[in-house]
Amino acid sequence: MIIKDFKYFPFTLQLKAPFQTASQVITERSGFIISLSDENGNVSFGECSPISGFSLETLEDAERILKGLCHQMIGFSVEETLHAVSELLIEFKLVPSLQFALEQAIISLMIQHNKDFMKAFFINTKSEIDVNAVIGLGDIENIVAQVDEKIRKGFVTFKLKVGRDDAYEDFLLLKMIRNEFGYNINLRLDANRKWSADEAMEYLDRFQQFNISYVEEPCEHICSIFKLLEESPIPIALDESLVSFENAEKLINECKIEFIILKPMVLGGLISSLRLIKNAGKKNKKVIISSSFESAVGKSGLVLLAAITNHNFAHGLDTSDFFEKDICADSFKVENGKIIFTLDNYPPQFNLYLT
Repeated sequence: MIIKDFKYFPFTLQLKAPFQTASQVITERSGFIISLSDENGNVSFGECSPISGFSLETLEDAERILKGLCHQMIGFSVEETLHAVSELLIEFKLVPSLQFALEQAIISLMIQHNKDFMKAFFINTKSEIDVNAVIGLGDIENIVAQVDEKIRKGFVTFKLKVGRDDAYEDFLLLKMIRNEFGYNINLRLDANRKWSADEAMEYLDRFQQFNISYVEEPCEHICSIFKLLEESPIPIALDESLVSFENAEKLINECKIEFIILKPMVLGGLISSLRLIKNAGKKNKKVIISSSFESAVGKSGLVLLAAITNHNFAHGLDTSDFFEKDICADSFKVENGKIIFTLDNYPPQFNLYLT
């Protein structure tokens, strides 16, 4: 396969309402859509959208590299294997979000170029992907109302942001949700590294009565999380502590963490994510694919990864409804708390009109 054309276009998406975590408030998402075409006229897309507070690079860092790639990659011949794609991209010294975009675009182009590529490298995909609803910090009664709305839409798993200045408010929220909706829904917590190890131990002792599936990133320092692992009554999940794929592999192999929250846009790529998912499965550990508020283009790459995980835990892919307007139609809408996926319909046809 030969890359005949390379273009990129900026985009900005506004959120309907600010999304508040324990560490920041997100009001919009900006990035670049990459467009590639091959010698047969096939066209594919990938998304590069680093996110402040999580990504190591900035949008400006990515654009500086993109300007050179527009000329460097035209005419490249790529063998149709995942290994060949990895080898091709090494020489360009890409930042993680750009690695994600190029791998997404090249793999999508290869699937169009050779329909057997998908069946050769993406086997045992699931047709239904469970999705968790994500709810930020805010007024407790408003959050309970949001949970009620999502339950009516078919969601059964909820990721709740915690880490309020007064931890008793987090306790009251969990108590209200269990009193109102019972224990037939799954609750996950995300503290965004708000607590010390001692605080986390105290709070998790209080929260365990609410049957919490896991808590993400309870402590600021990874050493505190390791300490907490030995005693916590609630399973711990890692997210921001994963600073690279090498780091993630080491943690999977050497520590007791059961859940890995993987943000491929932040860590950089589909191919390394695939390897991580396979390795975690061998260790009986669960990789949860998590959106960084990508557009419908970037989200489609995450859906592909979620489809190959070997467990039935819900993934963090319910972000499309947060935008006032997406860059294009979402081919993987969440219906009744699930996304329907088929190999034959991947990659989706995006109705993008970019100039």
